[in-house]
Amino acid sequence: MKHNIGAKGLTGEAYNGHAFWDTEACCLPFYLFNNPAAARDLLRYRYNTLPMAIERAKMLDCKGACYPIATLNGDEACALWQHASLQLQPSTAVAYGIWHYVHLTEDKDFLWHYGAEILLQIARFMASRVEKSSRTGKYGFYGVMGPDEFHMMVNNNAYTNYMGLRTLQYAAEVMTAMEKEQPALCAALMEKTALTKEEIARWQHIADNMYIPQAENGIIEQHDGFFDLPHTEINDIPVSEFPLYEHWSYDRIYRSDMIKQPDVLMFLYLYNSSFSEEIKRINYDFYQARTIHESSLSPAIHSILAAELDKMDEAVSFFGYATRLDLDNYNRNTREGLHITSIAMAWCGIVYGFAGLRSDAEKLIFAPRLPERWRSLTFSVMYRGRVIRLCMEADKTSFRLTQGDPLEVLVYGKPVTLTNKEQLIPRK
Repeated sequence: MKHNIGAKGLTGEAYNGHAFWDTEACCLPFYLFNNPAAARDLLRYRYNTLPMAIERAKMLDCKGACYPIATLNGDEACALWQHASLQLQPSTAVAYGIWHYVHLTEDKDFLWHYGAEILLQIARFMASRVEKSSRTGKYGFYGVMGPDEFHMMVNNNAYTNYMGLRTLQYAAEVMTAMEKEQPALCAALMEKTALTKEEIARWQHIADNMYIPQAENGIIEQHDGFFDLPHTEINDIPVSEFPLYEHWSYDRIYRSDMIKQPDVLMFLYLYNSSFSEEIKRINYDFYQARTIHESSLSPAIHSILAAELDKMDEAVSFFGYATRLDLDNYNRNTREGLHITSIAMAWCGIVYGFAGLRSDAEKLIFAPRLPERWRSLTFSVMYRGRVIRLCMEADKTSFRLTQGDPLEVLVYGKPVTLTNKEQLIPRK
């Protein structure tokens, strides 16, 4: 695999055809549930460009592999240093993509022959980039820019720290499992990369002692000092001044609590099952009011979380924003090409949002919530050789396997065994 998904596809010349971390974070789920072979190929692209990521890490005075924020062939193509050098989310997104793919497909062959090497090099990079606080003794990432992109050179960005934690943890788990299940392959990989058990142990140590800034009321602070930033009332900004990047100076944007796109909410979406509904609700309420959605992935993430929290009016509104972003030229830049990520996230908005699919737990989870104005919604997803068909209506949802052996899933928190016979589940 030599190519990836360009942020504009073939619809425009903006971004020059470059692929971003949106592929693993936003586009991959569609392929995981519709074309797993294509999902595998997208991750193979990251394996094929691993040598370039290793060279990029060296440029940043780090070890391991640092994946580029924008790329065609694996080399960093972003000319803005604050994005190219400070954003670590491409690397953690690749690690997340590998975890998500293996978690859903159980493709251990890919993991042992490709994924493990990528993971260990990303973990090596994160471990060389992390620092220990002289005050708390906890680990964190300093001088970074999170997904928000409206705040640069910040310390302990919660997204970066949390995704770094999960990356290091998963890399350690994979290498430990590989030693037991594939000792010969593991020994060869460790020799090839000069990896030691002490290095693996250090990854786990860092993960166990990673700092996540969080207030007593449960709100996760986007980064150190975010709560102290001056507040900007978004609704007071004239519509004619959007997008802000074209009308405000960078330093004016950076000195406000406005955020461009989900940051804390992004990892609450990616690792949804790891957080309580209360934590998701209090953080959604806090950050939704501060987000201006100058990113194509932003409205869909808000729609998905709003649906989960039973804020259906907001969920439908954000879904409309995500699906009509280019049709209605919301961000006044459709002339530059379509937002492919927004199109992929529109699918996620339906399946993860209104159908309530969650794919990060041990079993698939569904919690269907059909918007009041919709009569029905029908779709199918592929999962481990099975095809699951859902037909949602206002008061019930039917589940049926159209292909494959029986499968136990959770619907509204209760176990349901899916078969080739239709099962009607009342809406909760």
